Amino acid sequence: MDKISKSEIDTTLELCDEFTYAEEFETVGNSFFERLYFGTRILILAEKFGDEILIAGNMTLNFTAARAEIFIAYSNENNFTPENLYALKILGVPTQNIIFVKDLKRLILELRANIIFCVDYDSNEHKNLASTFEKTIGEILKECQDYKPEIYKKLACATALNAPPDFYAPNLLSVKRPKIGTTDNYDFDLIDRANYNWAERVRFPVAEICRKTLLKNNPLAAAIFAYKSKKFSPLRILNSDEIFFERRTDNQVFSAKVTASSGAAESVADFKIFGDCWTPNVDDSEKVLKFEWADAVQVQQIKIYGNIFDNELAQIKIRLHIDNAGFSLDNIQVIEKTLPCNGCPLILDVEKIFVRRAEIFLVKGSTGFGISEVEIFANVEPLRKIAPFIKLAVGKNFFYRYDVPYEIEKIPLNLYKFHVDEPVKLTATSNDETILTEIFNGDEEIILNLGGAKEIVLTAEVLGNPNIYDKAIIRRVGDWAQIQLKVSQWLDKINSRAKG
Repeated sequence: MDKISKSEIDTTLELCDEFTYAEEFETVGNSFFERLYFGTRILILAEKFGDEILIAGNMTLNFTAARAEIFIAYSNENNFTPENLYALKILGVPTQNIIFVKDLKRLILELRANIIFCVDYDSNEHKNLASTFEKTIGEILKECQDYKPEIYKKLACATALNAPPDFYAPNLLSVKRPKIGTTDNYDFDLIDRANYNWAERVRFPVAEICRKTLLKNNPLAAAIFAYKSKKFSPLRILNSDEIFFERRTDNQVFSAKVTASSGAAESVADFKIFGDCWTPNVDDSEKVLKFEWADAVQVQQIKIYGNIFDNELAQIKIRLHIDNAGFSLDNIQVIEKTLPCNGCPLILDVEKIFVRRAEIFLVKGSTGFGISEVEIFANVEPLRKIAPFIKLAVGKNFFYRYDVPYEIEKIPLNLYKFHVDEPVKLTATSNDETILTEIFNGDEEIILNLGGAKEIVLTAEVLGNPNIYDKAIIRRVGDWAQIQLKVSQWLDKINSRAKG
């Protein structure tokens, strides 16, 4: 059998691509992509070249298009080659914004980025930077009350480098939850421990140019292929969303005097959840953490994280000394709660109060008990640079244009909300006729009956705020279109191997 030449592959791909994507649907869109970020500084912290794509490749493209100023800082410059600069040029990052970090604290303080993306603790090679960053940002937040960046941490190996190679599906899939025994080099399950709650992961949509089912003309794939000396596959990295775990920086504990009856009290106010804990001495009769503020602080939410390695429940008591108009009348609110296991946070939403002092007592706990971090917030939601948005999903997969075989009659629709509490109105139309109107009030699923419709336009809008919206297309496809897609993806895979 004669070998297929690269030129023949490219020609065939162009024909397939032209046929499959001949129509560009103006009805597909999302308010997330309409906002401009002039004057917004983005910092991406990576161990080495290539990691920036694993951490925030899609978000780099999103923010570049939105006119934000993007900086990428590396803690290791040993693998620098000219190909690195070419890859970053594809992503739109100028050479002068590429930084080799010698003093991380100085960099953060000088740059004062509004939004920071950083690796997290899912691999040995990333743990040093993840730990150094959290130690550094903890120090900064204590020293600088006027700087509170948005922080998004990424399990770059578990959800990108070693994720399933699932790009060549009929429709683009969302990032899958990593699993021990399935995800390569994922030996300790962080998911649903500490702040790594899978249901609360932050999911950002991807740019239009990265949504198609071929690598051809995908700038993120091109940037990956530019790293010829590195071995990581776009098939594992390209998905219909890009996910992170958010860490708030408006924690009032950073301005408090923190003491304890015994043990390392400072461990609960260092920004580190994966690491040291406050554990009182066995012979300590009080077993109490104390927080004191020079001036009363507003409190609406409290989060307490236990030891990530402790799989037993603990009983704690919280005492809040409420301040009334500057006069402490010894009005004490007492709350007794169970602290979840595995470091999952105890989350308490309270009526808005002002507090001068707070105490946390250990009532009952195992030998592995510890409190890794305490967060006290003035508001349930902080102010953010990234605007609220919504995104439609089929099942759990974000979709923009979704191809459905004719034999499928119903599909489940879900909605993802990024800091949107209001209900969302969903409207489905076919040939300018409304076939469905429903309201998403929460996390419910809505079943869409496709009937005989060949194309359905879906519009989701936040009630009272139509500026937050999502629009997507469902298209019915026959056998020939499905065969054509498989052929074009097969050719695309061969072409990508030649590039890689």
